[in-house]
Amino acid sequence: MTEINVNNISINYELVGNGKTIVFVHGLSDNLEYWKILTNELKRKYQVLIYDLRGHGNSTSDDEEISIDLYQEDLYQLLNALNIDNAVFAGLSLGGNIIMDFAIQHPEMVNGLIVMSSFCEQNERLAKIFNDFEEGIDKGFVEFFDVIVPYTLTEDMLEKHSETLEIVKYEAAKVANIEGIKKGIKAGYDFNITDRLCEIDVPTIVMAGAEDDLTDLEIQRKISDNIENSELIIIENTKHNLLVGYNIENIVNITDDFMSKIE
Repeated sequence: MTEINVNNISINYELVGNGKTIVFVHGLSDNLEYWKILTNELKRKYQVLIYDLRGHGNSTSDDEEISIDLYQEDLYQLLNALNIDNAVFAGLSLGGNIIMDFAIQHPEMVNGLIVMSSFCEQNERLAKIFNDFEEGIDKGFVEFFDVIVPYTLTEDMLEKHSETLEIVKYEAAKVANIEGIKKGIKAGYDFNITDRLCEIDVPTIVMAGAEDDLTDLEIQRKISDNIENSELIIIENTKHNLLVGYNIENIVNITDDFMSKIE
């Protein structure tokens, strides 16, 4: 992993492989490590860029209030600094917000989109959930983890991996950037690009967990319905976190098939 200074911050990133470029953008409170299980497979055929969002992982932040536009501007400057002219972009949750906004702002750089577990506007229900996230992170990362994890994993996964999740929770709390997470939550409150999704004219996959009760299927269908050249793929027995073990091979194959159709 390497650090580079762009947009008044230091961004931690990893660029590996050769071929067509895929850029992966992680979600709230995660970091680039989230994608490793996918990129370890995909880097055999493609050039893969993963990075930490500002205020996440080993990327720094500043005193500026964070918006989705600011996140996408970081991405734009990172790509310019790395001499990446165009790519396919994949983003989960907050990362999906960022890549859709990026596609609207910089269409010339986007060859395709893979939008996972995301939303194009915040409705009343999502605002209530985000408020719960804020209340959790205000108490600390452990409390935030306990609020958010039931949205990410099915009940059987929570039960099966309960001991491991307890370890992960306290280890993550040691390095969590509380302010970065708080700003990330706030960035979603006023996000609304539904009326501009029609401007996205590249091949797009909208990938949704069938049991996602955070960004539910209705929300994700709205993305697919408003992007003309798009396909909604529903992953069964899955909530908000798509990258659970039994889905990995399927998601790798979906991504590989999608990439094969990108010129």
